[in-house]
Amino acid sequence: MAMKKLTIVIFLFLSTLSSAQMKKDILNPDVPVVYLGADFSQVRFTKADEFINKPDILKFFVDMNNIIDSKNNTNFICNKLNREEIKKDFSYVTKINESVDWQSVYSDDTEYGLSVEAIENMIKKLNIDRNLYKDFIGFVICQENFSKTKELGTVALVFFNVNELKPLFIKHCSSKPSGFGFFYYWSVINALAINKLKKLDKELTQ
Repeated sequence: MAMKKLTIVIFLFLSTLSSAQMKKDILNPDVPVVYLGADFSQVRFTKADEFINKPDILKFFVDMNNIIDSKNNTNFICNKLNREEIKKDFSYVTKINESVDWQSVYSDDTEYGLSVEAIENMIKKLNIDRNLYKDFIGFVICQENFSKTKELGTVALVFFNVNELKPLFIKHCSSKPSGFGFFYYWSVINALAINKLKKLDKELTQ
């Protein structure tokens, strides 16, 4: 009887290990991925007095996610993550972005960035359905700092374990904005960040 119990315990332990997503699984085509879009809940636009269209900022969040929710972007992500397809579900970031107070996203702190702890909290607050996406790896683009003073935009590419809501890999990406008008000036930041997925192979296999 003792041996039978021990066997059951070992089986359950091994089963848990086999279903736990790890960093190396980000490039494993046998592990499903859900692409969640851009989370603006902790973004800061710095320096604040250089932004003149503050009341329109929530529309920017929606428009930005419409841009990155494209077939071309999804196909590119699939290719760089070594998969034929990935799931796409922007409903969680849409809900969280709608709750943001536009007056809270402006700051004079041009050095602002997201800590690991802040990103962990963002993952939890997405409130992703862990039954629906059991054993998945989540991929979300956490928006950090859009600074006119530095002429720089920063986001974090975040992959996390859906079962445990723990980050597996975080890559902070900074790029120079370009283009005419507020939206087009900053929209390039996310496109450039997604493009950097093609350079992550070595980091993800270490």
